[in-house]
Amino acid sequence: MEEAGVMNVFFRVNDTLLTAPVSDRILDGVTRKSIIQFCEDQGINVEVRPVRVTEIVEAARKGELLEMFGAGTAAVVSVINAFSNKGENFELPKTENSFAATIKKGITDIQRKKAEDKFGWTYKVK
Repeated sequence: MEEAGVMNVFFRVNDTLLTAPVSDRILDGVTRKSIIQFCEDQGINVEVRPVRVTEIVEAARKGELLEMFGAGTAAVVSVINAFSNKGENFELPKTENSFAATIKKGITDIQRKKAEDKFGWTYKVK
């Protein structure tokens, strides 16, 4: 699983964030790279590797799939609340310590200069 619409897709399985590697189909976008870098800085385990549909379905069945979200320039992070596969519907649980909310707030706070940019992402355009 690689995309949600035109956004990179991320999956939180237990306390690990999964996303597919870049390829000829997956852009090495700024938002994707920023999320990975932000998460690593926050101590969130990130695995960049192929993610199979069967793996996500199995994690959902076991209650281990805690979050899914798309990532892109305009939305930064867009939460996915449910998905279906072969006629089976899966709703994701409401998560108190949401990675998606933490990531979106962290990145947008840096964009809006509400938080220090220790990554060197922002710069003044003249």
